[in-house]
Amino acid sequence: TIGALGGHRRFCDGGTWRCSWCAIKYEDCNGKGPGPEGPKTLCSACSSRFRSGHTGPPPQNEDGQYVCDSCSRAFDTIGALGGHRRFCDGGTWRCSWCAIKYEDCNGKGPGPEGPKTLCSACSSRFRSGHTGPPPQNEDGQYVCDSCSRAFDTIGALGG
Repeated sequence: TIGALGGHRRFCDGGTWRCSWCAIKYEDCNGKGPGPEGPKTLCSACSSRFRSGHTGPPPQNEDGQYVCDSCSRAFDTIGALGGHRRFCDGGTWRCSWCAIKYEDCNGKGPGPEGPKTLCSACSSRFRSGHTGPPPQNEDGQYVCDSCSRAFDTIGALGG
């Protein structure tokens, strides 16, 4: 309709707009936001970074991917980097029962010390009423209380 065309023309830039930090096209981002050069100069992801105090885009590696400052993991988009940063602990998180790294487990779960303090396998044990990890034998394997069979991981033991 004529009204829709008029509404479109108010915001149309002829397809030339690019984010002043990451150079993404308008069609490829989730919207425009304020930046250091004024309103609607950054994409929504860069604008979020700007509002939180950043003065430029995150560093990129030689492949053009955005790199997390805390853990050096690389992402294709700033949005993906932002989603990662919400949960990034810099690679320091360990399960408080079995000391497994986050990268080596299937997620975090609640434990006796609060939310996200145990790996998913230990958290399953905790929710089942256990008060600690299963016993380990001299080889470091986890031993079943019922049959004494040994397993390499708590997950293989069955939580």
